[in-house]
Parts: sequence; C-alpha cells; structure tokens
Amino acid sequence: MGKINTYESLGLVAEHRHLRLDAITRLATTVIGAPVAMVSVMQPHLGRQFISSWEGLPDDLAEARQVPLDLSICRHVQESGKTVVIQDLLDDPRTAANALVQAHGLRSYIGVPIHTTAGQTIGALCCIKTEVCDWTDSQIETMEQLAACVDDLIALKTLQIEEQKANRKLRAIAGARSSFVTHISHEIRTPLTGMVGSIRLLDKLHLTGMAGDLVALLNRSSLRLLDIVNDTMDLSRMDAGTFRIAQDDCDLHGIAQDIVDSHRPAAALKSVDVWVSGDLSGLTYLVDRMALASVLDNLFANAVKFTEKGHAGIRLSHDSYGNVKIEVADTGIGIPAALQGAIFDEFEQAGPRIARKYGGTGLGMAMVKRLVELMDGEIDLVSQPGHGTTITIVLPLESSNTGAVERIA
Repeated sequence: MGKINTYESLGLVAEHRHLRLDAITRLATTVIGAPVAMVSVMQPHLGRQFISSWEGLPDDLAEARQVPLDLSICRHVQESGKTVVIQDLLDDPRTAANALVQAHGLRSYIGVPIHTTAGQTIGALCCIKTEVCDWTDSQIETMEQLAACVDDLIALKTLQIEEQKANRKLRAIAGARSSFVTHISHEIRTPLTGMVGSIRLLDKLHLTGMAGDLVALLNRSSLRLLDIVNDTMDLSRMDAGTFRIAQDDCDLHGIAQDIVDSHRPAAALKSVDVWVSGDLSGLTYLVDRMALASVLDNLFANAVKFTEKGHAGIRLSHDSYGNVKIEVADTGIGIPAALQGAIFDEFEQAGPRIARKYGGTGLGMAMVKRLVELMDGEIDLVSQPGHGTTITIVLPLESSNTGAVERIA
C-alpha cells in the first residue's frame, strides 16, 4: 500500500469501534444466520490478525482484538486472495489442529477477501458457526456483496485521505503563490510609482506635437499598469487574509456621483448618457469607502466601456429587508448566458473576442466579488446579449453618524 493507505490511516487498526464496519458485521450475522462475524486485517510484520470489527465474538478475543497469525483462519483468505468456505473446521487439514477452533467450539467458516483500492487483499470479512454447515451459494454470494461494501468503505476513506493531502498541498501552493505575487507586485510597484510621478510632471509641461502625444500615451499606460499591480496585490492580501475592511461614515449617493462624474468624459465621446438615481441621497452608512468606491468604479467603468449607445447608470435603493441595494445598469453589448457563470472568476472575461477588443486582465470583476463578500454582501448579474447588463449588489449596511471602525477580513 502507498504511504497514505496504511491500516492506521484507514482506521482498520484503531482502538475505537468502527461504526460503519460494525453495521456490516451485524448485518452479516443476521442475514447469514451465524453467531459470529468479523472484519479483520493481517499484519505479518506484527505476527497477528487484527480484528477491526466484530459481532458475537468470545469475550477474550473481543478484548484482545487480535489473534496470533499462526492461529488465524482468515489468513488463508488473505494468502489465497479468494473466498474460503470450510464446512467443518475440525475436519479440514488447515484448521483441524487450531487451538482457538478447539477452545471456542468453532465448527464452520466462510471468509471473503477485502481489498485496498489497489486490489491488494489485506484481510477478510468472515462468518463462523458453532455447528457444521453446508454453506449455500446464496450465502456465499451475500457474503461477497457485504465484503464489497467493506471495500467501498476502504475506498471512501482512501479518497478522503487523498483529498485532505491534496487540499494541504493546494493551501501550501496558494500561500506560496500569494507571498510570491505580493513580493513581485511590491517590487514592480515601487519603480512604477516613480515612473508615474515623472510622467505626470512631464504632462504638466503641456508638450505639443508628437512629444505631447507620447507623454499622454505614457501617462495612460503607466496608470493602467499601476492599477493592475494594485489589483494583484489586493487579491494576494485577500488570499492571505490580511486585507483590511474599514467602516467609514459614507454618503453612498455622493460616492456614486463621484464615480459617474469621473467616467463622464469617456461616455461623452460615445454619446452615452450617464446618471445616478435613487432614494439614498443625504443618507450615510457605515461602509469601507475605498472598497465600495473600487467596486463601483470597476463596475461602472465596464458599463461605459461595453456600451456604444444608450446609457449607463447607478441606481441606489433599499431592498424589502432594508439592505442597501446598488444596481449598475447599462444598455451595452451584454454577456452570453454561457459565460455569465465565470465572469467573476479571476482572469476571466466574456470571451476571447471581447478581451482582444476591449483589453483588460479579468481581475476587476474578481476583485469586485471578493470585496462585496468581504463587506458581507451579495452580488448578482442579469444580462442579455445586445440588450445590456444589470449588476445588483446587496449590502447589509447600518446607518450611522459615527467615525471609522476597522476590522481584519
């Protein structure tokens, strides 16, 4: 067996009773009509047969939970890898001189192999009677079916062990990835911040001609790159559980209006109307100002980007439970139904054609979903290709006039 499939890890040599195996041995005594049933495994390196489960076993054997290997009847099952049927233990040369058979008045035996997931025979499910028995084909078939149930339990436990090992490995990989990404992003952001500052200084010189065009291109590109680095670092901090969520006293309508106004020039170039509506004007709530602004900025930027005509807006209201409801709606290209389920996954976009045409890394929507969840909210998307998209966020926010409180998410 592999390292993860030891008898100990499978629970076959545990001190406590194995409830599921006990159910099988109990069922075996009932349907076979035998007073004794056992599930046991052979441990040649310890010179014993360990009794994993039993029903009706003599007290001394039940207390010991083991039989010396040279006195084991089940070892014949393991050695042959086949079902062993003995009508009379005192008349069979393999067991006639067995001291345990004689001491406990055992007379008839049927044992069926049990296996690892690799097919190795490791022991037996057996039934024993105290009188000579001519075992029927039906009884043999029933025992083999019950032994298959034992094999299924072993397979299930093996899968659980392998899943736990895989999860530990994945967590280790995720932790290493998060640490690496955070480190690299920090190393990139430091010189990039200097570049962005220098380019802004150049931009203030109001250069004309090709020089001015190049500075404008550098400015847009460097800011976009800085946004990508910042998003990557935020996602890494979320993975590591160190992203901090604050609760600030915020005017939601004011935040939404600022977001819409910041994208108004881009919308005007395409004659797309932008707006903010709702009934939350003048109300304040406890919410992470930066997190909410990041969410709305990502969503509204997409609304403007993917809308060639019509409108894009943010609607603020309450749902029927009193939670804050934020809808970002547009009349843009929409998202195909087959792609809507993955739109909030990391590095996912609404198809390769969209990615090529509109650009982006696919991190923005993943950031949105993670931030909404960190604020204990829910996000939903309704979209129809050619008729626009509406993304709805529901946040359980409290009205407040107090200052900021911070917690670690």
